[in-house]
Amino acid sequence: MSLLSEYIFYLPHIFFTVFSLTSLSLTAIPIIINSIRGLLRGEPNVDELVSLAIIAMIGMGKYTPAAMVAFIMTLGSLLEEHAAGRARSNIETIAAQHPTHAIILRDNRFVEIPLEQVAIGNHILVRPGDIVPVDGKIINGESSIDESSLTGESMPVEKSPGNMAYAGTTNQNGVLQIEALRIGENSTYGKIVSLIKEAENQRIPTRRIIDKFIKYYTPIILIATGVVWFITGENIYRAITVLVVSCPCALILASPVSTIAALSSAARLGILIKGGRYLETCADIDKVVFDKTGTLTTGEPRIKRIIPLNGNKKNEILQWAAKAEAGSEHPIAKAVLSFARKEGIDVNFKGRTHSHIGFGVESFQSNQHIAVGSERFFKQISIPISEDAKNSELSILDAGEAPLFVSKDNEIIGLIIIEDCIRPESLKIVENLKKTGIDRIAIFTGDTKTVACSVAKQCKVPLDAVYAELLPDQKQNYLRIFQDSGEKVCYIGDGTNDGPALAQANVGMSIGSRENTIALETADIVFMRQGLEHLPFVLKLGKNTKKTININLFFATSFNFTMIILAALGILTPVLGAIGHNIGSLTVVLNSIRLTRFNKKKA
Repeated sequence: MSLLSEYIFYLPHIFFTVFSLTSLSLTAIPIIINSIRGLLRGEPNVDELVSLAIIAMIGMGKYTPAAMVAFIMTLGSLLEEHAAGRARSNIETIAAQHPTHAIILRDNRFVEIPLEQVAIGNHILVRPGDIVPVDGKIINGESSIDESSLTGESMPVEKSPGNMAYAGTTNQNGVLQIEALRIGENSTYGKIVSLIKEAENQRIPTRRIIDKFIKYYTPIILIATGVVWFITGENIYRAITVLVVSCPCALILASPVSTIAALSSAARLGILIKGGRYLETCADIDKVVFDKTGTLTTGEPRIKRIIPLNGNKKNEILQWAAKAEAGSEHPIAKAVLSFARKEGIDVNFKGRTHSHIGFGVESFQSNQHIAVGSERFFKQISIPISEDAKNSELSILDAGEAPLFVSKDNEIIGLIIIEDCIRPESLKIVENLKKTGIDRIAIFTGDTKTVACSVAKQCKVPLDAVYAELLPDQKQNYLRIFQDSGEKVCYIGDGTNDGPALAQANVGMSIGSRENTIALETADIVFMRQGLEHLPFVLKLGKNTKKTININLFFATSFNFTMIILAALGILTPVLGAIGHNIGSLTVVLNSIRLTRFNKKKA
């Protein structure tokens, strides 16, 4: 009977021991393995300290407290990951919106093949509800396409034969046939996905400082733990609790979760930010420089009129100019070619063309030399400007318009007057920047001073902050001068010929183009919607992100220090320490994901 009583007495103890060991195998072993892997890689690991605490309790035979600590730490990690996942949701939605297969036309029938087998030139069938798998030209069918994954714009875009369709967008209501032009990572969507993944992995300056601190943190805590153990004598529980509460999870989470939340908030509005470090830099910007053409203006110049000289006809001038500009991707070239086609002029050119970036273009055909460009360009290639041409230019400049000279066989045959409209939001954006405290605003352009000043007046930018007739390398040099004087500069260009300036600026921003993906490669931040409306939002988001990170760091540091003191005084047990540790980490995560709700109205 006594043996039965003893068995019944020890039964709960045996049950709790088995239960604790089972729990430890599921929760503690992964924590310990993760800490060992970190040590082998030479990387700081937040699991090292708690692993030592768990091992110490197991060595003392305290399986239940060890299991409770391991369970609480694991549960806390899952809750943190769930909360951080909310911040990452918009980014993951973008990355996930890409099909794995495509339906192509082969041997007069449509067959489904893996996306990696699609080749340029294939004809692809896109049904209602399908995600477009490639960038391509619509050759048959009409439909509405949701392009919000690229631009953030919720309104669908009507498409018909001749229009472009882009990978990652969603076909809504019609059947389309598309000729593949850009596939895989070369598509606009592919570039965005790849850049977003890179942005998540980039470490901002604050995070790099934290990483350096963590390398010294563990040895310091181990020394502190040893001191507590030495002072308290046989009461090792205080030392174990110090190890548990010392894990710097909150400190390590302070920066990356805030960054991901901010990137997510921007992605929702069609803003591609290539890394958290650019957000952090946005917080310190005190000067904004706009490229004129394609940024403050629409970047879609139009032919306003043609002035013939020396008895030449308008259509002849337009024809020679169009042939010279054929093949060029410059906005002015597109304007000339578009106007020529509307006039029914043949724009095919099979001769030799030489483009002078920032100046103009020369072409040679059937022993005839054609040149199109600015007055500076003609001086550079030694073609004299006639008196009539000079007088015409002066009257054009007085009207705030831009003239384009056209010559044939070293003789000026006429001028083409180009106009480029101001973006409707440009004035409002400049005014909003001034309200936020950024009153140092400048304009760069390769255009003439007169034309640039006309734009500056409309945007209320001081005329002494207008820098005209600049080549790409000159824009870069001026930015370097600004920076040498201590200014943090944000440069906004159209991504076409602003590469050097975008690279030189502290933050380079560009208005993206789905037809031309250069902006995705050259700028740090890209507005996928065609406009500047989100510029103040991005700068304010940068300030809020930096502020959030600083609050997180202050809280994490003070909270950890307080918990260590309470543990050393014996006020906390290992289990309470594990609970307190997770409360601190979750507080940092929840504070960070508030950035996902940051929007234009709050900015």
